[in-house]
Amino acid sequence: MNSKTLLLSLSALYLITISAFASENSQLQPPPVYEGKIIENPDIPPIFTGGSGEMHKFISGTLRYPADAVERNVQGLVVYTFVVEKDGTLTNFELIHRADSLLDKEALRILQAMPPWRPAKYKDEFVRSKSYVPMYFRLNKNAKTVARTTTNPANTVGKTNPEIANSEVYSIVDKMPQYPYGEKELAGFIAHQLRYPKEARQQGVQGRILCSFIVAVDGSISNIEVVQGLHSQLDNEAIRVLSLMSKWIPGENNGEKVNVKCLLPIDFTIDEEPIPALSSNP
Repeated sequence: MNSKTLLLSLSALYLITISAFASENSQLQPPPVYEGKIIENPDIPPIFTGGSGEMHKFISGTLRYPADAVERNVQGLVVYTFVVEKDGTLTNFELIHRADSLLDKEALRILQAMPPWRPAKYKDEFVRSKSYVPMYFRLNKNAKTVARTTTNPANTVGKTNPEIANSEVYSIVDKMPQYPYGEKELAGFIAHQLRYPKEARQQGVQGRILCSFIVAVDGSISNIEVVQGLHSQLDNEAIRVLSLMSKWIPGENNGEKVNVKCLLPIDFTIDEEPIPALSSNP
């Protein structure tokens, strides 16, 4: 078998949980579209100015939960990708995981209203770089009925635990879950376990798969889903490998261990020409 390289991007980005009754903020005009090279792996990634905590406050303060969505008890996950420009403005929004159309529009409005981020750096220079912000819209617990999920089902799921999925699951907590041996060892574990599916490799299919999973209070991994897939074989392989992960150090909130939902992107990259497809012709 020819040699191959699997490049893994393991910078975990955690979901933002939004309550139904947040205060309002004015809407800003979307930033202009820029042009130029986008750096896929900058030395310093872009970040909301002030960090994830400040971003959570901004989102909560800007949110206007659509009245019709509240009336229909709609909730769900929305994920947009975008480009962080050299001046920190956000452009080129792309919806990669849909919920209800009203929630999709509200998530975009919030992103367009964000102040400039701290841009990415590469070789000591500010550069254009991609990022993404997942938002989980959740109705207030005091709503008159239990909210139903309206997100499109993931293409692939693994190690489903309905009991955990239906319990209280956080997205932002005081102490986020961690792989017990660190990110470097997590990257090594995934690189060792991954087997590039033959058909996908023959077709030259490569790119990023975005997965989500829940780290339970005992550190176990469950409810693994492909949020954004590429190819059924690659999606299944990502699920298979993540299902093999050992227990994590669970997240904590107010000194108590809690269930936390996390996102993890995995990049499949082939370092050579695709293998010719098998053919019965001479």
